Amino acid sequence: MQTEHNCQGQCNHHWTASITKCYNCQTVTTPLWRRDDSGNTICNACGLYYKLHHVQRPVSMKRTVIKRRKR
Repeated sequence: MQTEHNCQGQCNHHWTASITKCYNCQTVTTPLWRRDDSGNTICNACGLYYKLHHVQRPVSMKRTVIKRRKR
């Protein structure tokens, strides 16, 4: 995601990158960003949980690291 930064006449164009954050659990790392029914950006874990259970994923289920599976 990119947002335009207001330079107040000092430059022609200046772009800054905004950090994408999950609307539900506030995480910034995920293998896939999704959107909920309201259009909010959510992480993969919250999106899959909502799809399966039809309720928002509890914040208590948040993990600090992404667990890799051996295949």
